[in-house]
Amino acid sequence: MDELRVKSTSRTSAECSDFVLRQTKTTQLIFRPLLVRNEKQPDAAVKGSFAFQRKGPTQIWSDVPAQPLSGLKKEEEYSLHLSSSEVLSLYHELEDLYQIYSCEGIPRGELEFVRVSRELVRISRIPRQQLQKLLEADKTVGSSLLARLLEWAARAQNLDEVLELLVQLGPDSLRKLNTAVGVQTLKSALALWKNEKLNRDEEFWQRSLTENSFVLEYVFSWPCSIVKGKAYVGGKTVSNTEGRIVDFLIRNRITKNAALVEIKTPQTPLIGKKYRQNVENISEDLSGSVLQVLDYKQSLNRDYHALTQGKENRFSAFDPKCVVLIGNARAGLNSADRKKSFELFRNQMANVTIITLSKHLRKRIPPFRFD
Repeated sequence: MDELRVKSTSRTSAECSDFVLRQTKTTQLIFRPLLVRNEKQPDAAVKGSFAFQRKGPTQIWSDVPAQPLSGLKKEEEYSLHLSSSEVLSLYHELEDLYQIYSCEGIPRGELEFVRVSRELVRISRIPRQQLQKLLEADKTVGSSLLARLLEWAARAQNLDEVLELLVQLGPDSLRKLNTAVGVQTLKSALALWKNEKLNRDEEFWQRSLTENSFVLEYVFSWPCSIVKGKAYVGGKTVSNTEGRIVDFLIRNRITKNAALVEIKTPQTPLIGKKYRQNVENISEDLSGSVLQVLDYKQSLNRDYHALTQGKENRFSAFDPKCVVLIGNARAGLNSADRKKSFELFRNQMANVTIITLSKHLRKRIPPFRFD
């Protein structure tokens, strides 16, 4: 597909992009169309002229004074030959212009139209029931077409137009579409967990949670967004050392209040050495992570105004919630004593929420969760 620019020159006319019918390195044949409002013959909405141009190998195409056909003398003629493919190309280009005029008339100002394949145009004009039967008969084609349309919607620069189109689907269709997208998103997150649960690379999990930030909403139970991953939350000394870098600085999208998330890998141990009979000790990684995120919170509260530099509306810091995302409960809490010790420790944390990753195998429940 390519672009077609139309620029109005008056209320009754508009210049259009040149059509290149034939081109070599030094010559080209173009058709220069003009949209017109023809009061006497309304269907005759396009006129134009041909131009044959020649340039040097290093020059650019430019208009030069042309000899009009009215200057031909007696017994002289001018012949312009078009190949069959050039005639067909001209026909399609003129067809597009007539279509624009039938829909838009003479556009005001300067507009840009995008040409699409005629196959796609024909599909767009198929009645809904006929299109549904066609796609159900060949589900591969339907899946491919849907994937491309969703990709276009996700990358569209003007989201307002996409939203207007979605509203036209109606509440029931929107609910079904939202459910399908949500289920597929959860399946993707589950597949990531299944394939990478033995991954010990903390940077990998940092990137993965950034790319699947919706998962964090399961943690907080309120709509949230990432302010910054690897966020500096203050604490540097005069020697420019000891700065605090939290894995995720999150904010509530409604109240803008901040939350701090410290992540460890699923392979990080939750339980350390046995302390006494029936009592397991908490691992150094877990206790250290708790103290670390509390240190980040203290630093953020202390240096909040310096960190925001007068832009407090970006996020607030009213007793920020602290979360430690660590370990794999199914693998790490594999005995009754371990589970008891872990829960006794976790439930005493008034200011820090400790969450472990696990996958849920039961049906009808989102297949990815935090424990």
